[in-house]
Amino acid sequence: MENNLIRSLSPLEAEVILALQWQEKAAVSRSEIVQILGGSTARADKVIRSLRNKNWLQRLSGGRYLVIPAERGPVGIPDSNMLAVGQYLAKPYYFGFATAAAHYRFTAQSRSLVWIVTTKQVPVRTVRNTTFRFVSVVPRKFFGFEPASVYEQKVQMSDREKTVIDCVDQPEFAGGIGELTRIIASAASKLDWNKFTTYAKKFGSVAMVQRFGALADRAKIQMPNDSRRALQSLIKPNSRSFLASTKTWGKAGHYDPEWQMIINVPEREILSEI
Repeated sequence: MENNLIRSLSPLEAEVILALQWQEKAAVSRSEIVQILGGSTARADKVIRSLRNKNWLQRLSGGRYLVIPAERGPVGIPDSNMLAVGQYLAKPYYFGFATAAAHYRFTAQSRSLVWIVTTKQVPVRTVRNTTFRFVSVVPRKFFGFEPASVYEQKVQMSDREKTVIDCVDQPEFAGGIGELTRIIASAASKLDWNKFTTYAKKFGSVAMVQRFGALADRAKIQMPNDSRRALQSLIKPNSRSFLASTKTWGKAGHYDPEWQMIINVPEREILSEI
């Protein structure tokens, strides 16, 4: 191994790295490094550049850096768990939509695109060939997540019930209608139906309930009768809506009176992934 690939530390750099390890920080901001170095921004910027070049720090976004600790070896091999990286890109956050569906094995979609739910507006980020896309939701929809273990690291992940609800609410972040039907079919036997109906009421979207019901029926999901009644009670009279975007699928289709929904997507497309 060439010496220029081995991570070394100057006294100032060692001061920063030791402080971060003592504080058990996995990520750090520029302002925190400025503070460690006594308030000198010029000194901090010079140290940050050097630590990045030596693979002690990896830039995340907006003046935040991932710490690559000593246990990652003499050349500083970055963590391959991209969800461990993604957790530092937005606050508050949880991993959701297709990413959470893949975690629960409701879908087999690629993990090179990671979906993060937040209440903030955050631009797309790319870190080590992984794209992170952020979905900003209103505060009343930001619930239903919990710590999940991903390669022995804890991150915030939507639970099974909220994963399905989020995907039904915005199918484009779940892979489209066909993939959404697959997610519903795969998840059905694993759902806590009481929790699901409670979440659906809290979520406050009639269209989401209608879409879930219509797709669940077409996937022949055995929904408990009390859950079916609870969901249908959330649909107000004359709440007719379309299964999918009319910009994509148009307005033609047949009417499902049970869920008050116009099925404007061909059945073969709805069932294409199951």
